[in-house]
Amino acid sequence: MPPGLVGVRTIGLMVRSPGALGTRLSAVPRWSHRDPVEGGNPYPAGDPRHGVWTRATAAARAALARHDDALAAIPATQEAQVYGQRLVGLATMRFDTWARRGLATVCGDDAQRDYGAWLRTYVANWRAYVADTCPHVAPAVRKELHACLRDRATHWATRARRESVGRAPSDGGAARPD
Repeated sequence: MPPGLVGVRTIGLMVRSPGALGTRLSAVPRWSHRDPVEGGNPYPAGDPRHGVWTRATAAARAALARHDDALAAIPATQEAQVYGQRLVGLATMRFDTWARRGLATVCGDDAQRDYGAWLRTYVANWRAYVADTCPHVAPAVRKELHACLRDRATHWATRARRESVGRAPSDGGAARPD
C-alpha cells in the first residue's frame, strides 16, 4: 500500500462476523479500474453477500468502463482549470462507483458504522493518493477534491442508514442509482 494511506479491514466494514474479512486492507484509491478492496470478494461462497458483492462488482466495473469511454471522447487539454475539474470528476466518479458497490451489502447498525468508517478512510486515502500521484495539482484543486469526497461520503453514509433498515444481505445486488 502506498505510504500515507490508512488501512482498515474490508467489509468487516459492512459486517462484523468473525470470518468476514480478517485483516485484509481496503479503501485503496486508484486511477485505474482496480478494486479498492484488497483480496477479492470478502464473503465466502456460501454467504448470501457473496453473490450480492459479485453482482455489485460487475456493475461497478461496467460503470467505470462507460465513464472511461465517455472521458476518452473529450479532447485533451492543458488548461489548468479544466484539468483540475476533470481530476475532481474522475476521482469522485471512482469514489461513488466503489461506494455504491459497498453499499450493496450493508445491512444492520454495525454494518452501517463499519461502512461509514470505510468511507472516511477512503476519503483520507484519496487525499493522500492525489498528493502522491499528482504533486503538480494546485492546492485549491486538492481542497475542492477533499471537500467533494467528504460530501460524497456523507451522501453514501446517509443512504446506508436509510436503505439498509430491514434489508437482508440477499435483498439486492447493487444499490439503486442516485
